[in-house]
Amino acid sequence: MATTAVLPYELYTDAPGTLFMKREWEEANAAHPHHFDFGDVPEGWPKRLTGPLVWDGKDLNAHRNYTLIAEKYIHVLTSTEIAEIGAAAKSFQRLLLPLSAIKQSNFPLPQLGPTLRGIAKNLYQGTGLNLLRGFPIQKYDKEEQIIIFLGINAWVADTRLDQGIGRGICHIKSINHIDPSQRGKIFVSAQNNDAQMYHSDAGSEIVGLIALNVPSSGGESTVASSWQVYNHLAEYRPDILRLLAGKNFRWTANGIPEDGVRLIHWLNEQMYVNFATRTFIGYAEAPDRDTKYPPLTLEEREALGGWQWIAEQYCLETALQAGDIEWVNNLHHQHARRGYIDDTSNPRHLLRIWSRDSEYAPELPLDIKNKFDAMFRNTPGFYPLDEIEEDTRRKETGIFTASCKQKTAAERVQTDFP
Repeated sequence: MATTAVLPYELYTDAPGTLFMKREWEEANAAHPHHFDFGDVPEGWPKRLTGPLVWDGKDLNAHRNYTLIAEKYIHVLTSTEIAEIGAAAKSFQRLLLPLSAIKQSNFPLPQLGPTLRGIAKNLYQGTGLNLLRGFPIQKYDKEEQIIIFLGINAWVADTRLDQGIGRGICHIKSINHIDPSQRGKIFVSAQNNDAQMYHSDAGSEIVGLIALNVPSSGGESTVASSWQVYNHLAEYRPDILRLLAGKNFRWTANGIPEDGVRLIHWLNEQMYVNFATRTFIGYAEAPDRDTKYPPLTLEEREALGGWQWIAEQYCLETALQAGDIEWVNNLHHQHARRGYIDDTSNPRHLLRIWSRDSEYAPELPLDIKNKFDAMFRNTPGFYPLDEIEEDTRRKETGIFTASCKQKTAAERVQTDFP
């Protein structure tokens, strides 16, 4: 068991002294004169966003068992649906095909399939968040668990995206307990048990997670509607929105794209988000920021702090259960995680997939599209059965370690972000 207690989330920051904990943000916000004029929202942007993507987590939580905006946030599997999933997994295994070959046509779900297609529609055109609950995932071995996750996900989003080093699957599991000389450097939060600040994953339209095992305590998943965050900031701190939408404050993922990506975007009456803080501050055992960017200004620190703690104010917090599959629209929402205590003999373990659905995929803002096009040129073919196999590939390639900083932009196309 871990020997230290979990830090209360309001006291957490990915970079002490740089990124604000909750109290620091509140103090910075309160330091402005009471009647200070923060100006208006970015030019051409609305003063308020409306529609199903605008939600407060407290409302979603209160309606977990009821219909909300014509969709249920949580779908609890029936015994018939569970049996259908198990049969589909066995059917795929009999084909003797690689894991990369899993798709709707060879993972038949005649009864559950239409429900999953409804989830796909809701992810893109509804609330942008769904949870599938009740599958007994711990009854299956490592390969079967991956088959089941990929098979179910194929009905929700038909295109799997590369998560770096050709991975079609990523293991979210702490490797803190492994001797540092025997593993790659930790510089993504998928590999430790610290809390996470709100972020977009570097790639993907839809982020999917399945909980194979849950921690001894903590580790709750949190998701915030970025549209709700926008509405709050548009009313109280539009200056933060102008900074995040501006041309001068951009982020990359391992240098892709070279000229960076704006943090928030407005296109076709939709707001898009795609950013996290690691470009600007580094993380864990690779704490150096991307040296292409100067240190954060106080204004930028306040903007990131405002976005973080307003997101926390409106978030939906979920204690995932073993077998849960959570999907989040990565273009419109951001997600985070509470810190957790692990039992190393029975540790927290999630699988992650990045995907898009061809039926519902929208036109993307140009710089997000350019980044995704650079990252996702190849179909993923590497499906590691555990975090050790995954980390071995990291070390072999030199990607996701400090050595990536010495590679050229072309060599660093593959990327990862928690």
